[in-house]
Amino acid sequence: MKLDYPEAIEYIAKTYETQDEPSMLDYICRVSRNDFGPTIEDDIARLFKVLIHLQRPKRILEIGTSIGFSTTSMALATKAYGGKITTLEIDESWALIARQIFEREGVSDVIDVIIGDATEILPKFKDGSFDIVFQDSSKKLYPAMLKDCLRVLKKGGLFLIDDTLFPVITPEERWSVSDTKIHEFNQALLEFPVSSTILPIGEGCTIAVKL
Repeated sequence: MKLDYPEAIEYIAKTYETQDEPSMLDYICRVSRNDFGPTIEDDIARLFKVLIHLQRPKRILEIGTSIGFSTTSMALATKAYGGKITTLEIDESWALIARQIFEREGVSDVIDVIIGDATEILPKFKDGSFDIVFQDSSKKLYPAMLKDCLRVLKKGGLFLIDDTLFPVITPEERWSVSDTKIHEFNQALLEFPVSSTILPIGEGCTIAVKL
């Protein structure tokens, strides 16, 4: 019997609807503006929490804060182990909103928000500074930042990347620059010393372990 994928997604969502705290929709409803980019989905947030509970990281780097849903989800998990999150956001107004939400959610004490261009900030971090790196910036920058993302990650650390199935969601003849760059990133990652896989959840999520 062939799995009905949309039906499976709906079943999973209903199974965990009381466990998603905060859920993506609840979180978005508390934001005063609606012109932000897409956040990670609830299934990806759950996956990240499981990975954090397994690894118990002390330092997490997030590239692309937006309204801070992914940041908050990870912070709630890593806080139990004394972990900290550094999150990079280029838009000062969104960084301010995210900080306000972190205060409300009780996680501001474990989150350091750095405002600025990630392509300029990332090279300043030392080698092996982080246990987990989560890439969710402008998709056009994925390939350009790949080497540094892995450089600042410890051996055995997790590299998490959102939206890596954009090239599948969009027919190839209509690929945007973002689709092309994500495809380039997906191929380039294979050339580095990592063990990785792309999961078909959300709009694609890659998990890689630095070897």
